[in-house]
Amino acid sequence: MERIAHRLHDEADLPAQEASPRQGARLSRPHEESGRAPHPGRTPGPRSKTPVGLTTGRGLAPRLVMLSSPQDFRALQERGSIRSHPLLATRVLRTELGITRFGLATGRALGSAVVRNRVRRRLREAIRSLLPTLRPGWDVLVIARPAIVGADHRAMGEALGRLLARAGVLAEREGDMGTEPG
Repeated sequence: MERIAHRLHDEADLPAQEASPRQGARLSRPHEESGRAPHPGRTPGPRSKTPVGLTTGRGLAPRLVMLSSPQDFRALQERGSIRSHPLLATRVLRTELGITRFGLATGRALGSAVVRNRVRRRLREAIRSLLPTLRPGWDVLVIARPAIVGADHRAMGEALGRLLARAGVLAEREGDMGTEPG
């Protein structure tokens, strides 16, 4: 108790003083134009109007288009033909669109959400590797089976390629891209 009382006598009672404003202090304003130079005294240099990023050159490769509407999935379930493999199954349906769209089905039988997401990423990558050889005008549903979890990338790609070739979605030759399967 004595130490606390002793401490109170050592402290000085200082009046609260307002800090004096500094010369040249700048406060931001929420609706201020940002046209000022970043450093006072310097003029802003010429700026490029083109976006800078990692997206240059992506327009050259075909883009993977995914199925999203429930009506498209329902049409595949009702009218699509199925091809089967121990690793996966595919349902394919010919469409009048100029592109081939994909849907992925990864059920809970595969494992946890982490496992299912990993399978989806691996399947998308396998599909991307086949994009240059796809014929336009198909909807494809890829259904993963539990054996795919332990399969390597090569086996998954071969199985997917074999199923899509059997269904007529893959072209056999480069010049065969726009022809009907026969």
